[in-house]
Amino acid sequence: MHSKLYYQTFFLLCLGVLFSCAPRPSIPPKQYPPLKKIAVLPFEPVCPGQREDEITCTFPNPINRGHVSAQGAEILTALLYKHLKGRSLFYLVPENTALGLWAEVLSKHTGARSLKLISLIGQKLGADAVLYGKVFRYEERKGSGFAVAKPASVAFALILVHTKDAKVLWKGWFDETQKPLFENILAIRFYKGIGWLTVQELAEKGLEKVLDDFPYL
Repeated sequence: MHSKLYYQTFFLLCLGVLFSCAPRPSIPPKQYPPLKKIAVLPFEPVCPGQREDEITCTFPNPINRGHVSAQGAEILTALLYKHLKGRSLFYLVPENTALGLWAEVLSKHTGARSLKLISLIGQKLGADAVLYGKVFRYEERKGSGFAVAKPASVAFALILVHTKDAKVLWKGWFDETQKPLFENILAIRFYKGIGWLTVQELAEKGLEKVLDDFPYL
């Protein structure tokens, strides 16, 4: 009797171990459509007082806005183009060309949604998708690399818009004000040092972090 109960208990325990060790079903990665050409537009600064639009509303949390220096969008554009230069998939749209395209689609499609306007620019460029960026904050540090009165602060977002249906295929964002490492020891891997970064150094690190998750690199 006791022997039979022992074997039944042993059998149930083995089943429990088997089920507990069975691999859990993994979440399949998101499938992205194949693209032959991605047009990359220059970053645009958010206009002062601009309300939330459909682009900023695609992000799960509001991005903190602040001052955007005159060169902020230009520097982020130069950093982005440097990372993508030489890759056949990407067409890096010159600023003058982008300005002309924006003026054209805005004049012909007054009141159209932002994503629709971006997709129309992509169509004019013969691209399958458009990579578009916005700068929400770009503030230089005040002080030196070892002592600051105010640290550098950057916030920007990138979205990839499908040309044929104006849908967002991918989005990434960075919203960071540098803090002392003793306040956030987990950030040491990101900053890789103890000095205070310039705004351009912080922007480049943020851009690299965002592009690490970009599915077409």
